[in-house]
Amino acid sequence: MASVSREIPDELSDTKLLPPTPGGLPMPDRGPRPDTGNLAAPWRILLQVENEHHTTLGVPIAHRINIGRADSKGNQPDLDLTPYGAVQDGVSRLHATIIYEDETLFIEDMNSTNGTRINGFQLTPNRHYRLRDGDELEFGRTRATLRLVRSSG
Repeated sequence: MASVSREIPDELSDTKLLPPTPGGLPMPDRGPRPDTGNLAAPWRILLQVENEHHTTLGVPIAHRINIGRADSKGNQPDLDLTPYGAVQDGVSRLHATIIYEDETLFIEDMNSTNGTRINGFQLTPNRHYRLRDGDELEFGRTRATLRLVRSSG
């Protein structure tokens, strides 16, 4: 689990609706992506977060992985984006969930304030969308590339 215990000031604890991105252009299509079939353990998810340090976060594949940001009341998502500018980028406390079902990965936007996108495509809240290796995800304005890797051991 990638989490950081951090106190967030109350004035920053509410997600605010962000204006559209400059130009409003979607991410370019990179062509076909590998399938996610047969993802039995010991696979891991790597999220390569696009920030000044190009951070990579790794989590083992689990039935549900909640993505969002911590708050001052002690709520802690499984994958906490707070240290990577989540408040400024409009990430909700419970923004999205990655679901592992029938050896396939899906993502669901949890009715977040600023939405979730896959490869520039805006997701409808509370619906499952299939994930593939190399997908570019956006949680508000936080961008990350999804990588699926086999764990050693």
